Amino acid sequence: MAFDEEVQELEAWFDSPRFRGITRLYTAREVVEQRGTIRVDHTVAREAAERFHARLRTLFAQGEGITTFGPYSPGQAVAMKRMGIEAIYLGGWATSAKGSVTEDPGPDLASYPLSQVPDEAAPIVRALLTADKNQAHSRARMTDAERRAAPEVDYRPYIIADADTGHGGDAHVRNLVRRFVEVGVPGYHIEDQKPGVKKCGHQGGKVLVAQDEQLKRLVAARFQLDIMGVPGIIVARTDAESATLLDGRGDDRDQPFIFGATDPRIPSFRAAYLAILRRMRRDGLAELSGHDLYALCDEEYACADAWLARSGLEGEIASAVTAWRTGKQSVDGAFDQVFDRFSHAWRTAAGVITYADAVAAAIDARAAEGDPVAITREAWTAFAARAPWYQARERARALGLNVTWDCEQVKTPDGYYQIRGGLDLAIARSLAAAPFADLLWMETKSADLGEARKFAEAIHSVFPDKMLAYNLSPSFNWDTTGMRDDEMRTFPLELGKMGFVFNFITYGGHQIDGLAAEEFAASLRENGMLALARVQRQFRLLESGYRTPQTLVGGPRADSALLSIAGRTSTTKAMGEGSTQKQHLVQTEASPKLLTGWIDRWRAQHQVPDTFTVTLRPHTAGSELLELAVHGTGGEKTANVVFAPIRDRRGRSILSVRDQNNFKVALRNKRLLTLLLLFLLHRYKASSVHFVTPTDDNRRQAEGMRSLGIFSAVQVEIGEIIVAEVDPVRIAALVATDGPELGALIASGHGDIHRARPLASVAY
Repeated sequence: MAFDEEVQELEAWFDSPRFRGITRLYTAREVVEQRGTIRVDHTVAREAAERFHARLRTLFAQGEGITTFGPYSPGQAVAMKRMGIEAIYLGGWATSAKGSVTEDPGPDLASYPLSQVPDEAAPIVRALLTADKNQAHSRARMTDAERRAAPEVDYRPYIIADADTGHGGDAHVRNLVRRFVEVGVPGYHIEDQKPGVKKCGHQGGKVLVAQDEQLKRLVAARFQLDIMGVPGIIVARTDAESATLLDGRGDDRDQPFIFGATDPRIPSFRAAYLAILRRMRRDGLAELSGHDLYALCDEEYACADAWLARSGLEGEIASAVTAWRTGKQSVDGAFDQVFDRFSHAWRTAAGVITYADAVAAAIDARAAEGDPVAITREAWTAFAARAPWYQARERARALGLNVTWDCEQVKTPDGYYQIRGGLDLAIARSLAAAPFADLLWMETKSADLGEARKFAEAIHSVFPDKMLAYNLSPSFNWDTTGMRDDEMRTFPLELGKMGFVFNFITYGGHQIDGLAAEEFAASLRENGMLALARVQRQFRLLESGYRTPQTLVGGPRADSALLSIAGRTSTTKAMGEGSTQKQHLVQTEASPKLLTGWIDRWRAQHQVPDTFTVTLRPHTAGSELLELAVHGTGGEKTANVVFAPIRDRRGRSILSVRDQNNFKVALRNKRLLTLLLLFLLHRYKASSVHFVTPTDDNRRQAEGMRSLGIFSAVQVEIGEIIVAEVDPVRIAALVATDGPELGALIASGHGDIHRARPLASVAY
């Protein structure tokens, strides 16, 4: 393609609906100049970005979102997709915690190499692509009916990965984005912290870069994506809500939030801080040596020492040193004791406020003196909330207000400005980033729907179509948020209504990995191989791919390739007779497929036109209660039994029935629920059934099953629990292969009592 044609094609791409609302500071010509003549099509990242972005836009329009977490392994990522989680988060926290072949595990300080998160992403993408190949191979060998019955999983790598601060300037950002694209990652979040001192979003001491520096990162990321022809998804993250420091004051948008001192007689924060270190070092705390890094003249030290004496901090220093010498305080504890007192005393003495607040105080003072200025405090505050210093000073001077205020006096020893972080700063920074990003993310210190709503409303008042992201962080203690269980359950749903389309538990995979390992290790020590048998039973119950591990990792597909290459002459099939996987195909419990067959006979007997499928799953995710359910043609629930299999102190199997329903009026009194209960009695070899907190319908149901010989006795115990004793001989006759008893039961078709209202669940 000719150069000018390529430029025109790229210009049309820039103008496409995909990039509506996105600002670029460069031209299509400048992008094409960077490409060269040998083009590489990054198919995986490109197609994933196209489809993922379209999906997010659909969710935004519907007021919905994706709730996901960061996997700790490629296998977890595949499992997430299989369980219906559409997209995946890949964070630096877990990457730091995991380490690598060259890096020690550690906290999230972005101290790992630029390449580490892309290197972490690569095996996840490979695992997803391999799962797609295994699925395609399996489906190619299914019948049409089997394919219709088996839902297809979309394994495309819808991933948003942690690009951190970009790890440096524009060249670093571009290098990082290039690596992500090359391994197939379509989305990346970039934050506004300073490289080198970056902290986890839920640690203290965060330093923001000037807003223009953050915008340059976002522009550099988009520039690299455009060079590679990938419509990648850029998420602009701000840590302004809890940040306290700023790297530079050059951007007008940051200036309203910078603190300054209003009393020039007080020594600078830097000088007083260093004077404290020097004093405590001289008193014997050898570790407090940081003042030696700085060149502070003797005269400034003398001024700072004099202020420490006047402010009473000398006594605090002496007390902390004594506590350290007597072993009551560590070095760090002694310094923290002094610093906390110093910080409060210095800020109070120096009159630390923003420039806007300094002018507001002057307005109040003039009003108190009977000489009001031509503006109210409220009007000034509204004007100055986002006004840069030049504009604010010119307005103040026009009003005859000249205030003493110096932000340099408040700078820390390492040169950072102190700022007022919070929601307002986060909104201001996100509004500035909005034209350069696809999604906006405000890192928060706790889960707060009210704060999220204020953020969303502020963004959408200016950019109504801007999508948002939310960190459902495991760093939060969710039980201290004040939310009820039902509020936690619906928290992501409420976020979706506000426009938060990508909501994620950052290092969720790291924590569930540890929890699963701890639980299994404890069970293994206590129960030996019963621990593994229980895990395998859970795999069978969930029909998990982990039940057949060789198939899970692609054994049949590998064998198929081997046979194709050898023209069917190979005798070394991995999945042949020697594979232990055959053991896992043995159905040790009665399968739901058995009940499906019974229902087919029942359907034919009663001329029911629907076709039905049967599922046996936990009633809710992670619940000990199980649900046996029958679904109609459209997937709607036709009937169900909610139950728990338990054992009494003598080891007898008991079926504790908490709820049972036949939701279709036309199918009642036809023995459908009887078949469901019969299947459960057979599967769990139950010797008795307990109907917990039953209704009159349940009593009639139990008596009806007694009349059929399924129960040998039925009685109501204290607390109105119905206890039904099971006749094992009758059960064996009913479930016998090709036996006449089951057919007779189905044909009788009377006596089911089917409720459409739920039974209350009571612990038993």
